[in-house]
Amino acid sequence: MPVPVEPWLFPALHEDMLANGVTLLTCDRPGQEVLSAEIVVAAPLALEPRDLEGVLGITTSALVEGVPDLSSLDFIRELENCGATLGVGAEHAGLRITLDVPVPHLARALSLLVRALREPLLPAASVDRLVRSRVHSLDRLRADPERLAALELHSAVFDPSDRRSRPARGTQETVRRIDREAVVACHRRFLRPAVTTVIVAGDLSGNGTEATLRRVLSAWEGEPGTPPTPPAPPVRDEPAVIVVDRPGAVQTRLVLGRAATARTAPGWDALLIGNHSLGGSVNARLDRELREAKGYTYGFHSRLLAVVQHSLAVVTGAVETSVTGDALGDVRRILREVAEHGISARERSAAVAQIVDAAPLRYLTASAVADEIAVLVLDGRAPATLPGAFRRAAAVTVEEASTALREAFAPDRLVTVAVGDASRIGEAVREAAGSPPRAV
Repeated sequence: MPVPVEPWLFPALHEDMLANGVTLLTCDRPGQEVLSAEIVVAAPLALEPRDLEGVLGITTSALVEGVPDLSSLDFIRELENCGATLGVGAEHAGLRITLDVPVPHLARALSLLVRALREPLLPAASVDRLVRSRVHSLDRLRADPERLAALELHSAVFDPSDRRSRPARGTQETVRRIDREAVVACHRRFLRPAVTTVIVAGDLSGNGTEATLRRVLSAWEGEPGTPPTPPAPPVRDEPAVIVVDRPGAVQTRLVLGRAATARTAPGWDALLIGNHSLGGSVNARLDRELREAKGYTYGFHSRLLAVVQHSLAVVTGAVETSVTGDALGDVRRILREVAEHGISARERSAAVAQIVDAAPLRYLTASAVADEIAVLVLDGRAPATLPGAFRRAAAVTVEEASTALREAFAPDRLVTVAVGDASRIGEAVREAAGSPPRAV
């Protein structure tokens, strides 16, 4: 008789607070000779000036445009000589800088990065180039139906005064206003050690790595304290139907969603299992019915997207224009069935297997481990909650997952967005959704 296997435990984390205010989280992964470091700065996009939205992302990108005595090209060349790779980005919850580097070159590569955080050149020519590139990328995104649908969903779910209602990367109008002066002011105000968490995963045993981390990171000096974040207004919880017109489109991108519980909430583990059962994986209920049974789509899924203090519960997929109404009607039917009857024991077991049993493979690399810890920090979850996450997920019952799913994807409170040829899909969307759509 098979012996039940205990759920995998996420590797233990060690937390330390440095004198300059940096929080250091380390995770020893023996044999992982390439260290993965995630630098998370608690500078949420809600702190951006309204007329300069996008400035935090531009500032983060500009950090690697050189430091005193090193031009941008020389800075990148020095990192490459260390065998290091670097990535930067800005999310609604804060900024992320990712550094992967072999253990022997950690001190040199991290010292370069600390210099960039402490005293970046931020040359005007580089800032102008980054602004132009961002404006062009925002223009290209207007051709992406899923992106257009996401923008409309955020705008419908969040109050207009809420930063989350607007694009994380800014708009073309706000980004064009960004100059070196704005970037310098942003760096001075928001990038400080007191609001920074540094996560390092990899082989840390007996090689002096942790001492190196403390020594190098302690060289970063900055103002103490945390800039106050304005309180977010309440989210909207009203249904809406929106059609975004793309004349001549041969497909319709359907997105249904609403604000749901955050990852910090007690019911998150149950919602995670429920979402996997609904559409969080291949062959989940949405995909089985809409792709395999009906042939409407190449894939239809549900997602839980973190957006500071909430998640967005989203159902999304693309269908051929002529079946838009039928597909939307089936999506709404599936959600009503889940609301009325919940998920089955078989669906719950499949979700647990995909989340819990596959965890050891999902976190084989140091970069995957560091990424998961960075997400935890951005969510505002306590590090102590991570090691036991898979045991909690495995303990979720069918009833708990069904209840969480029923609340998150409540059919009568969802915003429905359809991006396609309005002249061909408008009436079908109205009939399937049961109310007249608002045209965009």
